[in-house]
Parts: sequence; C-alpha cells; structure tokens
Amino acid sequence: MKILSNLYRLISSFFILLLLSCAVNPVTGEKEFMLIAEDEEISIGKEIYPNILWGEEGGGGVYRDQELEGHLEGIIKRLHSISHRPNLPVDFVIQNSSVPNAWAIPGHVAITRGLLVNIDNEAQFAFVMGHEMGHVSARHSAKKLSLGILQQLGLGIASAFIKDGKKEQELLLGLGLIGSSLLILKYDRGQELQADRLGVLYMARTGYDPNEALTAHKKLEKAIKEYLARLGKSREETILGDLLSTHPRTQIRLDEVKTTIQNLEPYRIQGDGKFSSPFMKNTMKIREIQKSYLKYDDATRAFRENNIRKAEDNISEAIKMNQGQAPFWNLSGLIHLKQGRYDDAEREFKTALQRDSDYQPAYHGLGLRQFLINDYKTAIGYFEKSLKLFPEHPGSNFYAGVIYYKFRDYRKAAHHLNTFAGIAPKHHEVHGYLGLSYEGIRDINSAVKEYRYQIQVAPNNEMGRTARSRLTALEPYIQPKKK
Repeated sequence: MKILSNLYRLISSFFILLLLSCAVNPVTGEKEFMLIAEDEEISIGKEIYPNILWGEEGGGGVYRDQELEGHLEGIIKRLHSISHRPNLPVDFVIQNSSVPNAWAIPGHVAITRGLLVNIDNEAQFAFVMGHEMGHVSARHSAKKLSLGILQQLGLGIASAFIKDGKKEQELLLGLGLIGSSLLILKYDRGQELQADRLGVLYMARTGYDPNEALTAHKKLEKAIKEYLARLGKSREETILGDLLSTHPRTQIRLDEVKTTIQNLEPYRIQGDGKFSSPFMKNTMKIREIQKSYLKYDDATRAFRENNIRKAEDNISEAIKMNQGQAPFWNLSGLIHLKQGRYDDAEREFKTALQRDSDYQPAYHGLGLRQFLINDYKTAIGYFEKSLKLFPEHPGSNFYAGVIYYKFRDYRKAAHHLNTFAGIAPKHHEVHGYLGLSYEGIRDINSAVKEYRYQIQVAPNNEMGRTARSRLTALEPYIQPKKK
C-alpha cells in the first residue's frame, strides 16, 4: 500500500508539473515545457562557469591579452544587443586551450585560442559566437536541464515499482544524474541547426556578410582535422568526440546556412562585411604565440605518456620561444616534481603565478609539492586557493580531502573526497578514505558502503586491506533498513 501511495503522489506531481511548467521561447514565440526560470539559468551559468573554463585540456583558464579581448568583446556586445535575450548579462573570454572550440552559457561566452587563430576575419568570428549565443537565446541548455529534471521524476516513478529497491533505485537515479551532468554544452542536431540559423541572423543584423558563415564552418572543420592530426587520434578519442557527437554533418550545416541566407530579413552590410584587416592586426600576437603553444602541446602529451625527457626538451623550447606564458612554467614545475626536484618545481610554479596570479594549476602544483614533503598545513592553503578558482578540480579535491582526514576534520574530508569520487569513482584509494571519514563522523552505514566500494575497486592494496578489516568490525552494527 505504501508503494501505491508513493506512486500516486509521484504521478500526480508529474501531471501537475506538465500542466504548469510552460514558457514562451524567446526565439520561436511558442510555448514549450520549461522548469528552469531565467534567474536560475543565470545562477547555474555562474556556478558551472569556472569548471568549464578550467576543465578543458591544454591548460585552460583565460588567455590574457587586454587589447585583443577588448576588440573581440566589442563584437560580442553588438551581437548580444540584437539577440533575442539582450537583457541577460554577458562577459567574454578567450579560453587558453588548443582545442578548437567555442561555447556559451547564460552570462558567459568564450572562444578557445585554438579556434581563434584559425579564423580570418570579424565576420567569421561573429558567426561562430552568434551560433553559441544562439544556444542561450533559444534556451537550449535550460530546456535540456528541464528534461533532465523530468527524467529524474520519471525515474522516481519507475523506482517505486521496484520491490527489492536499493540497488536498482541507486542504479536508475545514478544514471539520471550522470545524464544531467552532460547537458550543458551538448546539444541535439535540431538545436545545432537552429543555432546556425541564429548565428547567420545575428551576424547579418550587425552588418557582417552572412556568406562568411560558410567559410567559418569550413575553417572549423579544418582546425579540428589539424588538431586531431597533431594528436594522432580520432575525433572520438578526444574531448571533441563528446562535444561534437550530436552535430549534423558539415554538408548538412552548409546547406542549412545557404537556405537561411536566402530567407534572411532585409539587412545592410557595413563596409566589406568582413573586416579582415583590424581582425588580423589584433590577432597577430596570439597567432605568433600559438607557435610556442604547439611545442607546449607536444610537451603535455609526452608528460602524460610518461616520456619525461621528451616533455622536458619540448617545454624548454616553448619557454625559449615565449617566457610570458604561465602554462609553460607550470608544466616545467610538474616535470621537476616528477623528477623529485622539489625546489626547482616550487620556483617554476611561482614563476607561473608571476605571469598570471590566477593560474589555478600552479596553486595545485604548489600544494602537491608541499604535500609530498609532508607540509600539510601549507599544502591545504594552496589547494584551497586552487579550488576557489576551479571548484571541481579533481586533484585538489582529493588531496584536500586526504589532508582534512589527517587533520581529523572528517566532514570537510568527506565533502572533498565525495566530489573527487564523483569524477573518478574507480580511484584506488578514495572510497577507503571516504569510509574512514564517515567513521569519523559516526555515519556507520555510509562508511560500510564506501568500504564495500573500495573492495570492489582495489581489494589488494593497503586501503583495500584496511577496508576489509573495518568491514569485519562494523558490519554487525549496521542499522537494517526499515521496511
């Protein structure tokens, strides 16, 4: 009877939600299902922004060039002013990543260094950014988040039918949560085509030649192919595989752009509609610096492959080409750390921070250096600075969690370790540390759950043996679940 009662309430809530949760789409003017209010969109954008900014490969963060950023931001503001949602706040950054990409979330818009250097004029830039801003205008992220919430409710209804429910409910709800976390920057094919149409519309409204949208598409495809060739990988083996897996084929998008241009409202092209000269002048510096980043990318790949000598040679060459880039000094510090040269590593990390005082990886590097010499008090300060810039950084969360465990601040330890476990659930120690932390706050059921995970993931290391020992001691005291 209890299951039927819960099911009735869930189904009632489901239909009430469908009846009440409609909003008018700013682009189409049509009503659509929507559970995310505009202020919630902005709040979500603010929360996830640092994690997207730093979560890319290639160093991430902001590429700092005030003159270039000012030039491009002027274009962004003009596009924003004629968009369908000019009331939203917006800021612009160049993301310091070699991945050819651009993205927008409510309140923020970005293009990577790796894509910017492959664009020839303002018109192409305006289309790329107009496309990304079109996703925000059409509320694509909000719509997908709304469907994710609905999915969670649906999973709740499904789980009510499960008699022996714990394992199955956890599985269902876990899958739903994982799905929701991938919604922000991944759109379906129809949404991508709509964003293309909006990109063409916005660039035409601001006086750019919309035919440059066709060239921009070709430039993006070329940039992706060259980037993958340098990696020696297929698209599916990189971050691009996930981001682009739902994108329509290039020819389909080109045909859609052509049709959109033919059906545009009346527009007036300003000047030649391209503005190549000011764009090339303002991007000259970043194009030159990009050459040194190719060496940095080679060094990064070698370091990840544990080819330390090759990494050291390449990063030394990158630094000789340009000494002003924080990522170069940071990678040099990581190489020294790997070699056990702790004082040299500290010097390089601090040099990186001299180049960019907000360079998050350098704070993590300094924290790791202090952790390795058992100076936990200093280390936690650096890890907290790292997490202030990049709240979901895996390494800083893990080491902060371990240090807080050592300090017997078990609640803080569990917070950071849970964040890390959500990102790396198969790590060889995290579930053991979580179990110990939960024991510290006397949450025995959660401790036992984590110890069991630890034994599943890594039963034979020291933490696995500790988990098995603690399970033997604790399992007799587990509170049975009430029926």
